[in-house]
Amino acid sequence: MKAFSKVLAVLSVGALAAATAAHAADPAPIRLGTVQPFSGSLAVYGHDTQPVIEYLVGKINAQGGIKSMGGAKIEIVSADDGGKPGQSAAEARRLITEEKASVLLGTLLTNHSLALSPVLDEYKVPTLALFGAGSKSPYLFSLGLPYERGYAKSMVDFLDYLREKGHPVKRVVTAYSNYEGAQQVNLAITALLKQRGYELVGDVPLDMKATDLLPAMLKIRSLKPDAVLGIRLRPEAVKLQRARYDLNYYDGVFVEATGGADPAFWADLGDDVAQKALLNNTFALSLYSPAALATARELAAEMDSSGKLNDKFGQFAVSAAQAVLVIKNALEKAGSTDPEKLRQAMAAVDLPLGHPDMVLPRSGGVSFADDRLVKDGSTLVVQWTKDRTTEVVSPAKFAVTTPRVSR
Repeated sequence: MKAFSKVLAVLSVGALAAATAAHAADPAPIRLGTVQPFSGSLAVYGHDTQPVIEYLVGKINAQGGIKSMGGAKIEIVSADDGGKPGQSAAEARRLITEEKASVLLGTLLTNHSLALSPVLDEYKVPTLALFGAGSKSPYLFSLGLPYERGYAKSMVDFLDYLREKGHPVKRVVTAYSNYEGAQQVNLAITALLKQRGYELVGDVPLDMKATDLLPAMLKIRSLKPDAVLGIRLRPEAVKLQRARYDLNYYDGVFVEATGGADPAFWADLGDDVAQKALLNNTFALSLYSPAALATARELAAEMDSSGKLNDKFGQFAVSAAQAVLVIKNALEKAGSTDPEKLRQAMAAVDLPLGHPDMVLPRSGGVSFADDRLVKDGSTLVVQWTKDRTTEVVSPAKFAVTTPRVSR
């Protein structure tokens, strides 16, 4: 009995030593900090994207983690910036210094990106924004659409396409949420309209504190435009479309930004308003369509069946998914969380159309230009259908139908 006890003790010590050695050999986890608006007027962005980030990180970990780093797992540490630029910077600093995040990801708009730049420069932490643009930091990359080759070009190209289809479009009004990013996009839109021979008949910045936008819509109606373009965030887009409904005004083509193609947009308007406003001469830029890419369609099916989404899989979700996959590829390429190696790896990411980690519908794939924004900033243009889904009308490579325009 004593001999058996000694053997058992030796085996226990040996097993403990082996377990300790195995644990010691496990690579350190990679801390991914997410700076998201979970409260405030932009909370919809955070609540729509965070479940996708968590789902895909869990999937990457289950499939063996980051293989070039010995299977290191990714750990998410999150922060709520309340949609406020100053809070974005403060939370980023906290995630870096206290939570030891090696890379950051967030739904940063342009003003958030600008506020974040000094923090990133100080700590040299690579960061990937989902929607923002115009950062001054060499450490901040973005999947957001560039002002000119993204938002502006996609909108004006669509007007050109309507002309090709025989729809008379000449008089244009710009109407946009009155913040810096939308203002900059408006400058790019204005320049392109003039270059291509359109008549700019009005410029209508939208008050982001207004309870309704009926006065703005009255001004737009008085200008009798053939088309209304501009970057309108969800709150302003909803208010402007409600004003169209209240005035029963459906003349001219309204082109919304990417928020106008998301399922939550219909829900925010309510069925009565959406059935009229969205089905009459309304189009929207979109980063997602089930018909566009098989990789995105398969991921959407996974996510929708998982029960983790707040709404159906849409373009905010696909942007979040692409961001996680870009970070995964950058980590694999870098083989390290060294800030400079990771920054260089991020700059070198190249996911061509057809790559299994490419889910955004861009014929040029996903890679970054010297300004750290995506090289191919093109986007889909969609129209709504009666069953609350969208269908792609442009560009031709991804289109499934023709634009539905009435006068």
